[in-house]
Amino acid sequence: MLSWLRRRRRSARASELMPSQAELRALVAGWPCLARLDGDALQRLGRLTGEVLAGKDFHGAGGLAPDRADCLPVALHAALAVLELGYEALDGFQSFILYHDEFEVDLEEIDDDGLVHRGRDLRAGEAWHGGPVVLSLADVLQSGQGDGYHVVVHEIAHQLDSCNGEPDGFPPLPATIRRQDWTNSFSAAFRRLERTLATGTEPWIDEYAAESPAEFFAVATEYFFDRPDSLLRHEPDVYRLLALFYNQNPASRTNSACEQDRTRLH
Repeated sequence: MLSWLRRRRRSARASELMPSQAELRALVAGWPCLARLDGDALQRLGRLTGEVLAGKDFHGAGGLAPDRADCLPVALHAALAVLELGYEALDGFQSFILYHDEFEVDLEEIDDDGLVHRGRDLRAGEAWHGGPVVLSLADVLQSGQGDGYHVVVHEIAHQLDSCNGEPDGFPPLPATIRRQDWTNSFSAAFRRLERTLATGTEPWIDEYAAESPAEFFAVATEYFFDRPDSLLRHEPDVYRLLALFYNQNPASRTNSACEQDRTRLH
């Protein structure tokens, strides 16, 4: 009963917070990764964006006091990742923490000799297991421009990966995906990337994907939404599995057809 009441309140507030037609047009114009969505998908994206704005907390850090203009693109791109999964796919965390730009985090690593090394590192985004998604707004604005970089969907991928434990590149799978198929395809793709880097050849994907299976899944998700044709060409099995996982097929959407359908927004 309590969860039903919360959903009803969120739905009512989402109607108030969802982007207007003018805001949605401006967002589509600013992010090429949205150009593949047709009018119906964009309308559903707008409604889901309202749910994210209504259901999640947005906090500023590093002197930032986020306003609607800051929160709206974050909510929209988070909604893009789960457009066909629904708001409940984001239940693993409650808050976004937003910085103006890259932010520093404390690092602690143990080397092969057991020595502990501490330092600080600059980050564009970070997803805490069971905790908030932390983002640089400057990097949010640079995301989704067609070059395979998308910090929001990257961190949302980590959150989805965390739904069954620490991120390991093996998120909870829908019934349409066999566990062995996921393991074989992603492991083979990860090994191919490692071999490419070992030869000194520039890879087709951001080399950060080779950091771990968890990062490979997150970076592959970036390419799935931002450079789907490239992912489909180089790793068709990974693309196929991500299409089943996210229940989306961005490579099949043509910009010309979507442009005609988007006239409903005007």
